[in-house]
Amino acid sequence: MVTKKELTEKGETKELDLSELKRLLIEEETNLQHEKHLIQHEKEINENSDYLDSGEKVVEQEKHEKTKTPEELREERRLYWKEQNRQKQVEKTPFNYYPPFFYGGFWLRFFAYLIDLIIVSSLNRLIIYPFFGLTQTSMSTDYVSLYSLSKLTVFLLYFILMTKLTNGQTIGKMIFGLRVVCFKEERLSWMTVIIREGFGRYILKTISFLYLSVLFTKRKQHIVDLFTDTSVVLENTLHVKDWYKSENFIHI
Repeated sequence: MVTKKELTEKGETKELDLSELKRLLIEEETNLQHEKHLIQHEKEINENSDYLDSGEKVVEQEKHEKTKTPEELREERRLYWKEQNRQKQVEKTPFNYYPPFFYGGFWLRFFAYLIDLIIVSSLNRLIIYPFFGLTQTSMSTDYVSLYSLSKLTVFLLYFILMTKLTNGQTIGKMIFGLRVVCFKEERLSWMTVIIREGFGRYILKTISFLYLSVLFTKRKQHIVDLFTDTSVVLENTLHVKDWYKSENFIHI
């Protein structure tokens, strides 16, 4: 049997063990709190040091800006506005935007147009004249006669089909190294070609002096070009531009 003395001794031992465990837990919790405070303190120190470093950088930058000469500040402002204008221009003309000297002048386009008129006249002699001769239809030169409308159709179809199928060239433009480009399209769409070479060409054929607007616009555009966001560029300049970007140029 277990004596009363032994029970008392066991009870005292159990009480001693619990108090010791509580003491250890309290010490451990205290240590953890202390470590947390230390970690938080280190973070605050690091943040303050980063803030001071950033503040020092700002101060150094301000000092550097203050030490710049007026000429340097003007140059920086000029470059800034130049870049802003370039970004705006890219938004307006995302495709086929070139320097002014890339665009074909009035006389080159005039002589190319003369070549195209000769070709259209030849097509009329090959198609329209024989047809009206065989059918013995009257070749009246009235503005709304069948003969005049047939010649106008050949004229417009030549410019529309040639420009679309060659992506911007007629035979006259090929001879003089010219090409029609659009600033809003990478390649000419049917809609752009029909408006420019159909409706626009008819208007310019009727009111020929509107071609002179090419002389007064920055990108050598006539009235219809302004509406369709198109112009005519020199083919050779496009080849030079492609060559400049090629790998062969890099290795020279």
